[in-house]
Amino acid sequence: MALTGDIASATTLDFNPTRSVSIFDTVFSFLKQNRVTIDTKRAVCSRLQSEIAEENLSCLKRRLNDFAKLKHGWDGYGDALPISDVAINNTKQVFKECRPSDLSEWRLSPNTNGTILLELDNAAVSIGDDSFTYWYEADGKDFGEEYVPFTAKTVANAIKKINSYV
Repeated sequence: MALTGDIASATTLDFNPTRSVSIFDTVFSFLKQNRVTIDTKRAVCSRLQSEIAEENLSCLKRRLNDFAKLKHGWDGYGDALPISDVAINNTKQVFKECRPSDLSEWRLSPNTNGTILLELDNAAVSIGDDSFTYWYEADGKDFGEEYVPFTAKTVANAIKKINSYV
């Protein structure tokens, strides 16, 4: 069964959480009313998850590019360093190394020390010029490593590891 009309356009999300919920309601209502097969339902759900993950990655990339504009003292206290161009480029390499679904729940922030911070509620990865640090909580315990030599693949593997535990 092909998706047509409103349902096809509804699967292109603008990553507005309120709108996303209404789109899910619309899609699931459509699926229920049209008594589609379980395989079609799975395909639609998979496509929605992919759309959301890809849109989140696009948002992360746009936000990352904005970090290059931050000047010394951007935090309002006068202490924050500008975000390093190397850290920005390293983070772009990590984005290329990851699948969109690997980053679908992650948020991105500038760090006052000039690094990039990828965060979940109970995990973080800080990407610098030549190293990265990661931390996560699982089963009530803290795990992680500090000052791991940077390669995009190593950071992507740490993100995947964190995703599997949190």
